[in-house]
Amino acid sequence: MKKLFFIPVVIFLIACNNSKKDTQPSSENNNSNVQQPADNNTPSTTTAPANSTSVTYSVEGTEINNYASILVSKDKDNLQAGAPFICMLNSNSAKNNNEYLTLNFIFDTKPGTYPVVGYSFQRGNSPDNEMYGGLLGGKPKLTDYKVTITECKDLGSNNLGGHKWSISGTCEDISIKAAGIMLMDKSKNHPAEIKINKISFSNLSFDDNWEEMMEKAMDQMKKNK
Repeated sequence: MKKLFFIPVVIFLIACNNSKKDTQPSSENNNSNVQQPADNNTPSTTTAPANSTSVTYSVEGTEINNYASILVSKDKDNLQAGAPFICMLNSNSAKNNNEYLTLNFIFDTKPGTYPVVGYSFQRGNSPDNEMYGGLLGGKPKLTDYKVTITECKDLGSNNLGGHKWSISGTCEDISIKAAGIMLMDKSKNHPAEIKINKISFSNLSFDDNWEEMMEKAMDQMKKNK
């Protein structure tokens, strides 16, 4: 929870770092009209347009198109060799019926097929909302469901010791069991499970050193006390 608390600090540091302007070396005669040669060794940095970040899936025949975000960290449990990162994909609330989807999977920064390690889904409004799966996808564990990363782009340095990446992919149809507490009230006739079909996501970006960024931000906060 402390790490999540310091996310605004990191965002502030990123903004400050990106706001620094590169200065061109002055010529010997201080003539401002003389153009300096471009430095071809300077890596270029690009970012995916914000409005291109999306997730699409289908629930009981209804297709839902929505925006999503991902949080990526190192997989400390080492669930599978060749998949050093764990990703938590969260969709925003959909207008159709207040749907939220969480999909967790492990992966590497290259195209391939990787295991899903958690999922959850909720819809509706209180007191008639429905909940499926564990909180934020539950404790990570290998499942038989797979995510296929179709594209993984290195967007260059994030100016904070790591790189920014963008991923796109698809996921097999998955079935999610209802949360136990939802089945206690028999009068609501809560479904025992729900199927999520045709999941796809595109241009979701992340920093490959997010945890290190958090630690540096926390250390800086302590020094400033």
